[in-house]
Amino acid sequence: MEVKIKDLEKSNKQIEVELSEEEFDVFIEKAYQKVGANMEIKGFRKGKVPRDIVEKAMGKEGILVEAGDLAVQESYKKAILENNLEPISPPEVKITKIAIGSSLAYEAKFPVMPEVVLPDYRKIAKNIKRNEVMVKDKEVEGTLKWIQRSRAKFTAKNSAAQKGDFVEIEYSSPDIPEMNKDNAKKDAFILGEGHFIPGFEDIISGMNPQEEKSNVQIDIPKDHSFKKIAGKKVGFDIKLESVQKVDFPEINDEFAKSVGNFENLQALKENIIQGIRHEKDHAEQQKTRNELLDKIAQDSKIEIPGVLVEREQGHMLEHLKKDAPSKLGVSYDEYLKKINKTEEDIKKMLLPQAEKKIRNFLALREIGRKENIEVEENEVQEEVKNILSQYSDPKEAGLDPEQLKDYTREVIKTEKIFQVLENLAK
Repeated sequence: MEVKIKDLEKSNKQIEVELSEEEFDVFIEKAYQKVGANMEIKGFRKGKVPRDIVEKAMGKEGILVEAGDLAVQESYKKAILENNLEPISPPEVKITKIAIGSSLAYEAKFPVMPEVVLPDYRKIAKNIKRNEVMVKDKEVEGTLKWIQRSRAKFTAKNSAAQKGDFVEIEYSSPDIPEMNKDNAKKDAFILGEGHFIPGFEDIISGMNPQEEKSNVQIDIPKDHSFKKIAGKKVGFDIKLESVQKVDFPEINDEFAKSVGNFENLQALKENIIQGIRHEKDHAEQQKTRNELLDKIAQDSKIEIPGVLVEREQGHMLEHLKKDAPSKLGVSYDEYLKKINKTEEDIKKMLLPQAEKKIRNFLALREIGRKENIEVEENEVQEEVKNILSQYSDPKEAGLDPEQLKDYTREVIKTEKIFQVLENLAK
């Protein structure tokens, strides 16, 4: 088998393959066997039909087409492996010569993983420094107050609302079409904490449960986010639906013991500090890694194949369709109508992000190759085992074992590459 390789633009390759007459004869014989194996001819057992009868039933042209398909499939795989090519989509095949008693020749065009010329990524890694993480006292106090609020006791009141009470209200405005009686809003909050625009909570203070006030005039701040009413006097209809007295537990040693297995308040604070520091460490690590990879990828020379970008655009579009109801509050089709865009417009909007993702992926992949990063099978199996242990029934969770293994292998490899880069920065 002879193979010639041509470099085309945009990381495309063309291989010209020729099988000798003797090599192609092997596939012609395979074609007869394959066709005959599935033939049912009266008087012959299945799979035992003579060659001349197979040829008569199928025709020489049919046998030749089958032989050509078998030869291309097998020889293409062999040519790819022997020449270390990495196709990223199926080839476009054109048979240029085929006949019984002759050689077979064809051309195959396909995009491959592009060549990546990296910058001095070791120097870049050394120049990007990770900021030191600090935990402030107010952050600890904020977490303590959040825990305190989560353990508050609520008692219904039949008396007037006052600051510190938990209130539930319904409100509307005759001056705002989007908030008229038919579109009344409901809310619940602790009175006096500045939940609403200035003056709104002052109106509620002193109201009794089920009491209503109509057309209460409130001055809207000029910097209000709702531009239609910013700087104006707006009337509101307010109904106080319920009032509850809120009792917060005192933050002391006993409080700490009630929260968990803590000896005293100081032990709880130290645990909170560790938790905040861990979150900040992780966030700073991700920020530094993103900055590092962006810089390396930006300075790399890569001719990105269009098929990879289109594939990434497709993935991003599918995620948008899936997440629209939960993240945007509307279906994908409703979202398109709301922003007056077509799906093609959305794909164009996603293009820069898709290109950046592919560029970063290719740069990171090349660093892995340069640094000889490998993932052992036992590492993958151990991590997959840990992931599956989190589910009572992995099948019900919709986890495909092979896809999970591939995904886990990539995650481990990516982590190893970043660890190499981080060690260079030390």
